[in-house]
Amino acid sequence: MMRVLKIVGSILVVMVAVSAVAWFGFLRPEPPPISPEDRAVLTLMPLPAALQLEDGLLVLDADVSHQFRGSSTPRLERAVRRFYSRLSTVTGVRFGNGDDPRLILEWGGRAIDYPALGDDESYSIEVSEHEMLVSAPAETGIIYGLETLLQLVREEQHQWVVPQLSLHDRPRYPWRGVLIDAGRHWIPKDVILRSLDAMASVKLNVLHWHLTEYQGFRVESKVFPALHERGSDGHYYTQDDVRDVIAYAADRGIRIVPEFDLPGHATSWFVGYPELASAPGPYVLDSVYGVLAPVMDPTKEEVYAFLDRFFGEMAGLFPERYVHIGGDEVVGDHWEENARIRRFMADHDLEDSHALQTYFNVRLQRLLEQHGKRMMGWDEILHPELPTRDVVVQTWRNHASLWESARSGYGAVLSAGYYLDYKQPAGYHYRVDPAVIPGAVTIEIDATDWKGWHCILTLSDMEIDGAIYLFGEGGNLRGVTQFMDGSAGFTDAVLDGDRLTFSTESNFGTVKFDARVSGDSITGTARLSFFTLQLRGARSGGSDMEVGEPLPEFTRIEPLTEEQATRLLGGEACMWTEMVDARTLESRIWPRAAAVAEKLWSPRTLTDDTGDMYRRLMVLDDRLEGLGLRHRSYRESLLRDMASEEYLDALRTLVDLLEEDKFFNRMALYEPELYTTTPLNRVVDAAPPESYVAYRFAQDVESWIASRDGALRERLERVLDAWAANHEQLAPAFAQSARLQEVEPHSVHLAQLASLALETLAGRTTRRPPDSTLRALFAEAESAFGGTILPVVGPIRNLVTQAGTN
Repeated sequence: MMRVLKIVGSILVVMVAVSAVAWFGFLRPEPPPISPEDRAVLTLMPLPAALQLEDGLLVLDADVSHQFRGSSTPRLERAVRRFYSRLSTVTGVRFGNGDDPRLILEWGGRAIDYPALGDDESYSIEVSEHEMLVSAPAETGIIYGLETLLQLVREEQHQWVVPQLSLHDRPRYPWRGVLIDAGRHWIPKDVILRSLDAMASVKLNVLHWHLTEYQGFRVESKVFPALHERGSDGHYYTQDDVRDVIAYAADRGIRIVPEFDLPGHATSWFVGYPELASAPGPYVLDSVYGVLAPVMDPTKEEVYAFLDRFFGEMAGLFPERYVHIGGDEVVGDHWEENARIRRFMADHDLEDSHALQTYFNVRLQRLLEQHGKRMMGWDEILHPELPTRDVVVQTWRNHASLWESARSGYGAVLSAGYYLDYKQPAGYHYRVDPAVIPGAVTIEIDATDWKGWHCILTLSDMEIDGAIYLFGEGGNLRGVTQFMDGSAGFTDAVLDGDRLTFSTESNFGTVKFDARVSGDSITGTARLSFFTLQLRGARSGGSDMEVGEPLPEFTRIEPLTEEQATRLLGGEACMWTEMVDARTLESRIWPRAAAVAEKLWSPRTLTDDTGDMYRRLMVLDDRLEGLGLRHRSYRESLLRDMASEEYLDALRTLVDLLEEDKFFNRMALYEPELYTTTPLNRVVDAAPPESYVAYRFAQDVESWIASRDGALRERLERVLDAWAANHEQLAPAFAQSARLQEVEPHSVHLAQLASLALETLAGRTTRRPPDSTLRALFAEAESAFGGTILPVVGPIRNLVTQAGTN
C-alpha cells in the first residue's frame, strides 16, 4: 500500500504540517514537478520527475537521423536501432536512413558490461523546434530517455510530432522489478524476452527469475546435470538461453536476479539428488500446489559442499551480484521427524526450525560471499543471527517486515501489495507505497473507554482468528482490528442501534465490515473485493466489564530515520504461476505492472491520482500491444476453441466484461482442481484480471449520476442496449460447450441488469420489480461462476438506485 496538499499562506503551512505528524514524519508540500495543465495532456508512464511543456512542436519525418556528442557504444547503437524500428512501427514512416541529425545523444559515462544496483539512471530531454537532445551521465539514462521519447510521439494534423519541452528524470527507488515464476509452470524464453521489452518501456530494471520449485528445476547445470535432466520434465533453460536473456536484458538496462529456492520449496533438487533432503527418497516432481514438506538437510556437510559447487557454477553464469535464496514457507516437519537432525539442533542450541534455517542461511551467505555474490531472500530469513552486510530482504507478508528489515540494517524490497497473481486492480497496487504502512494504528487508544470481541472470519472451510476493539462513542467512535498477525486502525465506525459498520485497509485492499452487536455477541460480514467472509464473535473484555481479557498493547511503529529510509530499495511486482501458463502469463502481468513501475519510479507527489493513472494506463495498454506483447491477442485462440465463428463477437463482448476471481479463490472454490497438468483453457483463462471495459463504464456511470449530461446518457444507453441483447445472440453457443456453460449465468445476469438499467434511464421505474427481488438479483449477479466475476454489477446497481435522486 498520498494526497496532494494545497497550502495557502505560511500559517496554513504550519497548521497542516503539525496535523500531519503521526510516526511517519512530516508531509511538506512542494510545488508539483509537473503542472496540472501539462499533466492533463501527457500520456507518459511512468511520469518523469519534472517536466515543463513549451509552445510548439518538432515534426518527425524520414529525414531524421541521430548524432552522438562524444563517443558511442555498441549498446547505445543497438538502443537507437530499436528506437527507429519501434518509431517506424508506430508511425508507418521508415526511420533510420535519414541524414538530418535532429536526435542528439550526449552522455558522459563509461561503458559497462552489465547494469548493477546503484547505477545512475537519470537523464534529461530538451525538445526544441529543430532538435531533440537526450543527455545522461550513463548509458542506461540514454536508453530510458529513448523510451520516453517514443511515448511522447503523437499524430497531429496528419503529422507525427514531439512536443517542445524540458524534462528531467530520475527514479525514486533503485530497485524496480518483476518476478516471473518459471518453476510451477514452464515459461519459454520468448515469453521472457517479450516481458523484458515491456519492462524496459516502463523503466522496470530487475527481472527476478524464479527458477526452482517443488514442480520444476529450470536451469541447466553442467556440474550437476541430474538437476535439470530429472527435475524439469524436459523444460529448462540451457546456459546459452540464460546468456541470451541476460544480454537482452542488459541492453535494456535490466538486471537478472536468479532465485534458487532453499531450503524449502525444494522437491525438484531432490529428484536427481535425494541425498540433499531431510527425509529419505525417492522423490518425484510435485504436481500439486501448496506449501509442501520436502526440505534440505542443513546438518549435512555434503549439502554445503554440493551448494558450494553449484553456486560456483551459477556465479559464472549470472553476472548479477545478488542471488535470491528464497527461504520462504519452510516446513519443519521433516526436520522434527528426523532424530539425527533433532540431536544436531540440541547440540548446537538451535531451539526451533527457524533457528536451524538461520544456521543454514548464515552458512549459505558465507558461501555466496566466497563466490562474489550477495544474499537476497524472502522476509522469513529475518533473524538476529543473520549478518546484515549486503543482505537484501524481500517482504511479501506485510509492510511491517519491510520496515523491520530496513531498521535492522538490511536492504529492503517490497512485494506485499504487489502480488499480480491476486488479480487486484491496478488502482489497488498504485495505492501501495514502500514508505507508507497500510492500516497502521493511528487512532488514540483509550484504556478507560473500550470494548473488545474475540472474532472468527470464515470463508468456505477457512477460519481466521482475530479481534475487534472499539474506543469512544458517537462521532468519536473508532477502533482496531487484529487479524493475520496485523493490526489496522479505523475511524469511520458508525454504531446505529445494533448495527456496526466500519472499514479497514489491508495488503489485499479495503475490508468493509457490516455487523450486528447483540448483547455479548457480534455477527455479520467482512467484504473484501468480490467475496464475503462471515464474521462471528463474543465479548472478550472492556472497560465496562469487571472480568475479561485486558486491552492488548498496540505496538507503535516508529518512523524510520533518514539513514534507515535509504535502505528501502524499492519493490517488485510478483507473478506466481499456479494459475498461469506460458499463454496467459503476459495478460496477468500487463498492463497492471506499469502501475507498480510508476509508483517506484515517479516522485511520490505525482502518484496519488488514481484516475489519471488509469487514463494513461489505457494508452499504455495499446502501446504494449504494438510492442509485440500478447497480453490481449492470446485469448483469441482460447475463444475460438470454445465457440464457432458466428458467436465470437457476442462471446468477446461477455469476456471483455468478466474478471478472473481474486486471490486464490479459483484454486480454493472452483472445479476443476488445479494441478501442473491441468489445461488452462477455460473462459476464466481468457478473461482479464481487470476489465477496462467495466472500468470505463463505471466511470461513465459516476459522471452521469453527478452531471446528468445528455450525451453521456446516450453513450450509456448504447452500451446497455448492446449488453441487453448479447445473451440472446450468445445463448445457442452455451449448448455446444461445457466450458462456456460455466459462465452462462453471467450472460443471463448481464442481459437482465442492462435491461433494468435501460428501464431506469428511460424513467419507467413503475415496471421495476420489488426491492426484495432487485436485492436478490444483484446478490446473485455478484456471485462468481466458472472462476470469474462480473464487475459491472456494482456500477449498474449505482445507476439503478441513484438515477432518480437528483
